[in-house]
Amino acid sequence: MKKKQQSENLKQSLPNGWQDEKKSRRDSTEQVDRSSAPAGREMIFHGIQFAAASLIVFLLFRFLLPLIMPFCASALLAVLLYPAVRLLHRRLRIPVLAGGALVLTAFLACLSIGVFYLGRALINQLVAFFQNFAAYQTFLTERVGGICSGCDRIFRLEHGTVMGVLESAMSVFLERIQTNILPALTAKTLQFAAGTAAILGVVLIVLVSTLMMIKDMEYYRGVLRRLKQAPVAGNILKNLHGGGAAYLRTQLFILSLVALILSVGFFLLRNPYALVAGISIAVFDAFPVLGSGFILVPWAAIHLFAGRYYQAVVLLILFLICQVIREVLEPRLLSGKLGIRPVSAMIAIYVGLRLFGISGVILGPIGLIFVLAVAPEISVKGLRGL
Repeated sequence: MKKKQQSENLKQSLPNGWQDEKKSRRDSTEQVDRSSAPAGREMIFHGIQFAAASLIVFLLFRFLLPLIMPFCASALLAVLLYPAVRLLHRRLRIPVLAGGALVLTAFLACLSIGVFYLGRALINQLVAFFQNFAAYQTFLTERVGGICSGCDRIFRLEHGTVMGVLESAMSVFLERIQTNILPALTAKTLQFAAGTAAILGVVLIVLVSTLMMIKDMEYYRGVLRRLKQAPVAGNILKNLHGGGAAYLRTQLFILSLVALILSVGFFLLRNPYALVAGISIAVFDAFPVLGSGFILVPWAAIHLFAGRYYQAVVLLILFLICQVIREVLEPRLLSGKLGIRPVSAMIAIYVGLRLFGISGVILGPIGLIFVLAVAPEISVKGLRGL
C-alpha cells in the first residue's frame, strides 16, 4: 500500500504536460494499430485485383487474340481512314463504300511505294554490310586482340589467356547457332513459304473487313458511345483511351522521330548504313533503361580515342537530341495520363518474352496497359468487409 501511495503521489507531482504527452503517445500508438489492419487489407485487395486482371488479359491474349487479330487490324485501319472517307462523302457526295474503296486504294498505293523504296534501301545496305563483313571481322579481331592483351598485362596473366577464353566462348556460341538457331530459322522459312497462300487470304480478309467497317462506322461509333455509358465497360474504355492509347501513340511517334533524326545524322557522317543504323538504334532506344546512349556513347568514345573528333561530337549531339526528345516530348504528350514507369515496362517486356516469344516485346507493354485498365473494375465480393 505504501508503494502504491508513493506512485500516486509521484504521478500527481509530474507536470500536466508530461501526463498529456504520455497519453497522446498511447492514443497515437493505438490509432496506428487500428489503421494498419485496414491498410493491409487494402493492399491485399489491390493485389488480388491485379492478379485477376493479369489472368484475364493473359487468357485473352493467348486464346482470343490470334483469332481476332485480322479484325483488330481492320478496325485500326478503318479508324485511320474514316475521316478522309467522311470528308469525301460530305464535300463530294461520294457514297461511303465507294469513298472507302478509293481511300483504301490510295493508302495501299502510298504504303506500297514507301515500303518498296524503304525496303530496297534497307536491303542494299544490309547486302553491302555482309559483303564487307570479312573486313569488319578482321578490324574487330585486331581491336579485341589488343584489348585482351592489355587485360593479360593488367592482371599479370599468361599472354593469350583472355583471348583463349573469348575464342572458346565464341566457338560454343557459334556451335549453338549452327545446331539450334539455323535449323529453326530454316523450318520457319519453309513454314512461311508454305503459308504464303494463307497470308494472302488473311490480307484479303483484312481489306474486305476494313471496307465493311468503314461502311458501318457510324453504327460502331454509336455502339461505342453506349458502351462508354455503361459503368464497368465505360471505365475500362476510358482508362484504355486516356492512358493506354496515349502511351502507345507517344511511343510510336517518338520512335519514328528518333529514327528519322538518327538516320539523317548518320547520313551527314557519310555512314553507308545510315538507314539501318538509325532504325536499329531507334528501336533500341524504345527499350526502357537501356536507351540509345547504350550504343551512341561507346561509339563516340571509340571515335574520340581514335582522333576522329568530328564524328565523336556528332554522335554525342545525336545522343543528346534523343535524350531531349524522350525527356521533353514524352511528359508533354502524355500530359499526366496513365503511363508506364521504366522498370514496369522492362518487367512487362520480360514477361511478354517468356509468355509469347518475340511478339511479347510488343504484347508485354500492351498487356500491362490492359491490366491497369481492367484491375480497378474488378470487385472481390466481401473482401473489403474482412
